[in-house]
Amino acid sequence: MSIPTLPKGKTAILVMDCQNDIVHEEGKFGGALTNGAMPRAIKEKNVFGHIKKLMDAGRAAQVPVIHVRHVYRPDYADMPGNVRVFQAIKQAQALQEGTWGAEIHVDLTPKPSDWVITKTRVSSFYASPLEGILQAQGITHLILTGIATDGVVEGTARDGADRGYSIIIPNDCCAATSEEAHRVILGGILSFLTTVCTAGEVIQALARNEK
Repeated sequence: MSIPTLPKGKTAILVMDCQNDIVHEEGKFGGALTNGAMPRAIKEKNVFGHIKKLMDAGRAAQVPVIHVRHVYRPDYADMPGNVRVFQAIKQAQALQEGTWGAEIHVDLTPKPSDWVITKTRVSSFYASPLEGILQAQGITHLILTGIATDGVVEGTARDGADRGYSIIIPNDCCAATSEEAHRVILGGILSFLTTVCTAGEVIQALARNEK
């Protein structure tokens, strides 16, 4: 599917939850608890390669790149107790602020011009400075990338759509806990709430805006 024109000065790229504990084969959550399934999917689909190309194109077009990190205090006092996946993170002692596991994967290291924000919930909007940044920059269109499709991508897409943002999801810039989940999520309700496309199509749209 081709994507609509991305308004110049009103578009941002989000790179979400691409942290070692989630995406690295030695990470406490993505490695041990999923038997390395997520890191394998990321490599097989070259997800980070696609995200990196998209970030480079965005920076060239002066589109803000916002990295979103999911992190907790060492004592997890800021973690809610109502969600099983959060409790699994706590049991694994993962995503603790100040640890290697909470850091963004080296392949997607932020540039000095990028934004880096933190959150403690699924959606990148909840209890984070994201919306304040977007409003200050006059952003109306969000390009969502990150891990996982059936986690932060879906959560942020639904939340962002409800808040009035136009949401674009390059399907090769995210991966899910299974390929079936990836297809179902992007082919279901998100196909009505968002525009699902490819990184190449987004890059073409960004290039058009440079002219």
